[in-house]
Amino acid sequence: MIKLEKVEKIYQRGSERVRALKGIDLEIERGEFLSIVGPSGSGKTTLLHILGCLDTPTSGIVRLDGIDIETMPEKELVKIRREKIGYIFQQFYLIPGLTVYENVSLPLTFSRKERNRSEIENLIEMVGLKDRINHKPNQLSGGEMQRTAIARALVNNPEFILADEPTGNLDSENAEMIFELLKSLHNKGISIILITHNPDLAQRTERIIKLKDGIIESDQMV
Repeated sequence: MIKLEKVEKIYQRGSERVRALKGIDLEIERGEFLSIVGPSGSGKTTLLHILGCLDTPTSGIVRLDGIDIETMPEKELVKIRREKIGYIFQQFYLIPGLTVYENVSLPLTFSRKERNRSEIENLIEMVGLKDRINHKPNQLSGGEMQRTAIARALVNNPEFILADEPTGNLDSENAEMIFELLKSLHNKGISIILITHNPDLAQRTERIIKLKDGIIESDQMV
């Protein structure tokens, strides 16, 4: 599904050049549930952004379903992001003035896809928020906001989900609930790529990729 060959990412910070990724070679097959771990500054988020077409490498090759994407025009990358990928972030990024239903359905406005109300309500019910459908973010708990974000990530029927520390702001009970929800999505055939600092959660995925100083230190099946 995704293949990286000798991928490097360099950021210019004033006079300093920061090599965030240093020659990454990586293959991720369709249907995997894997975690990316490593200390802060190891390159995890940079790698996730490149996997999710949110950023392009300084050098190297990125292929999605056999198609080179590192030289694609932005218009094509936007289409890939809208049609193939769902994003879940630690900070939720919900629109404060919108209800759960409106936040979940928002991506449809930009993709011009059509889903009827009952389909969106079914997604919201699937993440356990049927009785919160008309609530706004300030009326939700942290776990409920993250479940709203997961339903939003699913509304365009993505092929895979990128989750950047989705349990980082949650207590252990809500973190477990979110992880179980991700597992259930994987069981439905969605590929899951998860960044986490929680070693216990990482051990419950199928594969762990450990980054250190911009390189893959280890890549093991669990």
